[in-house]
Amino acid sequence: MNEKADSAAENTQTTAFIFEFDHLVATIRDASFEVLQSIFDDVDLTPIHYSRFCLTNGPHKTIDILQTGLGVKKGQPKKVSEELVSGIKMHLESGNVQVSDALRDVIVQARERDMKVIGMTALPPQARDALADRLDLSGLGIELYPFSKELDPFPKADAWLRMTKELEVHASSCLSLTTSAQSCRSSITADIPTIVFPDAFTTFQDFGGALDVLEGLENVKLESYLNHEITVS
Repeated sequence: MNEKADSAAENTQTTAFIFEFDHLVATIRDASFEVLQSIFDDVDLTPIHYSRFCLTNGPHKTIDILQTGLGVKKGQPKKVSEELVSGIKMHLESGNVQVSDALRDVIVQARERDMKVIGMTALPPQARDALADRLDLSGLGIELYPFSKELDPFPKADAWLRMTKELEVHASSCLSLTTSAQSCRSSITADIPTIVFPDAFTTFQDFGGALDVLEGLENVKLESYLNHEITVS
């Protein structure tokens, strides 16, 4: 195949807008923090504590690390982590989870460019399916990709790579929207151009290699990022 044919073939490969569903829609970090504040009600638990001890592990290991870091033991890690998971499930079932208007606008832009829209999620199947139905994700054109069933806090590089292979999308022609340095790095490792919208728990992190770090999703124009006009080191 000559160079021109190679280029034409690449241009016909499927592209996608990929985002962290669990934090951009399901707001798992915010919910987890609120549940932990109620569990550790005799401690002035702050976002700084959450950022130090709770960003990189699932609920079970997080409780062990958090109790050690705080010097406070509320119970056996397994039992306390079950309280955390139960609180997260109540949050998911509460009706408070919504797709924001700003994210909807970005999704519309992606669909107008014939991009797949994929939400990376580690929600348990029952909670994931219930949310998909309630939010009418199929109607919005959102396809959920379950990279884990254990409420993992972010998709690692192998999850991004597996997703692009299974869904047959061309990584370097896609665009991901992530929320933490960990997910940003893993997305970039998978050769996916990446933008970041950090939250209160991740805003201080280093997002080197991202195309951009956003303060909000309002007025985001996908075209500029897809054309790689913006570079932030």
